[in-house]
Amino acid sequence: MVVLYIIPEPLHPAIVHVPVALWVVGTLFVLLSLWRPWFYDRAALWVVTIGTIGGIISYQSGEAAVGTAIQIYGDSVGEFLGLHQQFALYSLITYIILNIGIAFNIIKDSTYIRWGLALLAVLGAVFVFLTGHYAGRMMYDGI
Repeated sequence: MVVLYIIPEPLHPAIVHVPVALWVVGTLFVLLSLWRPWFYDRAALWVVTIGTIGGIISYQSGEAAVGTAIQIYGDSVGEFLGLHQQFALYSLITYIILNIGIAFNIIKDSTYIRWGLALLAVLGAVFVFLTGHYAGRMMYDGI
């Protein structure tokens, strides 16, 4: 008998790509808002907000995936797991702050705040890259 599983187990690897993609696009929109603020500020707010909701769910689901990762990839996972979790938390916090900053700047409309948000968005994208880098090291380092 074939059973169709709607919710994968572990959930983390199935959903983590949503916030990653949305945060990278959100960073692009924040950078584009330096030239066309009215449209791209609002687009960035939507994309980063949805990405942050997905990021919270992904971060929470990561704990449940640890056991499965150790089962599949062995104890070598532990070498990079801490760094992966650390940069995931940094990414999440950075994009939560960015989200609040974008919403504030839509009301305030300050060029200086917009440039600060652009730097914060780039920092967040670097954190996302490092999070993915250490996830890849966990899975593929022993191969």
